[in-house]
Amino acid sequence: MRRLPPWAALAVALALGLAASSARPDVYVLRGGDRITAEPLLEGKRSFKVKTPYGVLTIPRSKVERVIRPDGTEQVVNPEAASPKPVETVATLPSARRARVILIITGKTFWQAWDPKAGHHDPTLRFQVSLDEEVVATYVDAKTDPDIPGAMVNSFSFAAEDAVFMAGAKALVLPPEQRPGRIALKIDVPARETAALLRVAYQGMEGTPEDTAWRDLVAGSIDVALRAEAPTFISVAQDRGKMEFTGFPHRRMKNVESFRLELTPERTEPEAPLTP
Repeated sequence: MRRLPPWAALAVALALGLAASSARPDVYVLRGGDRITAEPLLEGKRSFKVKTPYGVLTIPRSKVERVIRPDGTEQVVNPEAASPKPVETVATLPSARRARVILIITGKTFWQAWDPKAGHHDPTLRFQVSLDEEVVATYVDAKTDPDIPGAMVNSFSFAAEDAVFMAGAKALVLPPEQRPGRIALKIDVPARETAALLRVAYQGMEGTPEDTAWRDLVAGSIDVALRAEAPTFISVAQDRGKMEFTGFPHRRMKNVESFRLELTPERTEPEAPLTP
């Protein structure tokens, strides 16, 4: 994503550039079902340091259920959280039972800023997608941007060099795709006969690496069909509203709740460009 000052009209102009690794990676199964495939760098008493195609990531041990090695052996990290049997993922489901949800994101970039003198702030942001309250995809951006002098800023990006994406249990997340004026997020999930509530949310980190705590900053939802016959396209139009970072009387974000996520069904991929 091209980084622009957040007070300007921030566009979701995203790039995809997956890096390949010659090492055989481990699979870190998190408590709750999310999986991270990465090359191990360092295993400590409190965390795992791993290398992903998007950079080095630190995973708290308290969040890891088990580690699956390349030879198929497993290291149970938290026995009380270990599943009694392997979790079935979408990749093992018959193709007739798969449904693909495609989110088409257009509009203004979501961003946050903090006063570095006001105490420690973790600038990590994440975009989470859930179906009927079950998380199916998570996109995390921890990279800060030099947009406002004297402030810590993170303008959320789905670009490979900035973000890491993870799949929930029984889901398969494909790399984000770019076209002029929009980004496409493709998620494969089990098909079902009845509609599901799809919810998306931008979240901020309020905890520590050892004790993570996320809070919804803005969210939107819509009922969707999950049929195997054809993909379900959902337009996610983003509007900044009156959100701003102000320096008087306190340097902080204001009107964050005015940022809008408008979700509407699309029969085909929309071609409308981003607004300036």
